[in-house]
Amino acid sequence: MQNIEELKFALLLATLAMLIMAFFVITFVMLYQKRKFEAEKALNSIEKSHSKRLLDTALNSEETERRRIAQDLHDDIGTMLSLTKLSLNQLNKIVLEPDSKERSLIHKSQTLVEETILHVRRITRDLVPTTLERFGLSEAISEFINKLEDNNQLQITFHSTADDSMRQQPKVELTIYRIMQELVNNAIKHSKCSNIEIELEINSEFIFLKVADNGIGFNATQLKEDNLVGLGLLGIESRLAIINGIVRYVSPPAGGSLAIAQIPVAPISEKKPEPLYPFKRAKIS
Repeated sequence: MQNIEELKFALLLATLAMLIMAFFVITFVMLYQKRKFEAEKALNSIEKSHSKRLLDTALNSEETERRRIAQDLHDDIGTMLSLTKLSLNQLNKIVLEPDSKERSLIHKSQTLVEETILHVRRITRDLVPTTLERFGLSEAISEFINKLEDNNQLQITFHSTADDSMRQQPKVELTIYRIMQELVNNAIKHSKCSNIEIELEINSEFIFLKVADNGIGFNATQLKEDNLVGLGLLGIESRLAIINGIVRYVSPPAGGSLAIAQIPVAPISEKKPEPLYPFKRAKIS
């Protein structure tokens, strides 16, 4: 009888030992899986942060190069054209006969030089939106629309709820402006539209940029599945990723397309704001 009791006790101890061992094994596996998950999560976060920094650096480099080209156009090409215009004006005074072929040729050359100067200024402003730096998003978008309507038979409307007191961080404003440019240019090139509507809305939490057209429309999801997404749409998503924004593409029932970009409002630092264009030289007039 005593042997049976001892055997039962031994079995109970063995069972408890196995249960304790199983508990420790399960606990160890769970802790290992948790630490592995946390390590993978941290690694993904590091990779995402690194990719974001690389993308940010690339976009900053692009904007810096835009400013360099614009500055060269303004300082070098613009100066040479102005000197050429001055020389033609002096030459025009030397030619005495008002109806001579020489004076007609000079007038034609003056006209060409003046048109070239205007084109250089337009290209310079396209490369570096100085209106954005000085007056904000609403004024810059309005200026962009006015230039487009002069060169295209398009009806473009713009509505904004933002005012001068709702300025955002320079990088955020520049990103939204570039996205607006890309969406409008895509609509002009691909949608076969006759009307484009732009809306800018800013509240305490988010900035909304909406660009709609009455063209043929497109299915962004299908384009992604078929790997047909162009660099323009990829560039929009890349720029938005830098400022934690997202974009949605909607097909309205009436036809056409609607792009909605949503960007969180970031608090403006009390420190000196980060410049739009690193290493920028003197302002372009």
